[in-house]
Amino acid sequence: MNRMKKNLHFQSWLALAVALPAIVVLSGCIALVAGAAAGVAGVSYVGNELRTTVDASFDRVWTAARGAVTDLQLSRAGEERDAVFGRLKAVNAKGQPVEIEIFRKGDRLTEIRIRVGTFSTSENRSFESLIYEKMRARF
Repeated sequence: MNRMKKNLHFQSWLALAVALPAIVVLSGCIALVAGAAAGVAGVSYVGNELRTTVDASFDRVWTAARGAVTDLQLSRAGEERDAVFGRLKAVNAKGQPVEIEIFRKGDRLTEIRIRVGTFSTSENRSFESLIYEKMRARF
């Protein structure tokens, strides 16, 4: 009987260990959906790229991107821009390429794409998020 109790106890802990990460992931998804439903732009990752659409003008987002590059002391490697598209290229302290692309979707609707490095790593995603937060503080 004692052995059955130990086995049941182990099974309970195992179920908790499996269920807890799923609950955390699902709660994050629910929060993202709730935020999107409330009109807040959600951030997604496609490969090694942060993507979001914001309620701000193209010009304001462009200025914010240039400011974020300056704030983070990235070495500028080039930029191009016209009325509907802009791309900033830079290099971080590790020598990784950083690219910010901005697309005009409407008068007050702008898509942002940020890439750091070549591969999708947690460190690159964290830096992409930092760039986005620096930009967001400016618009």
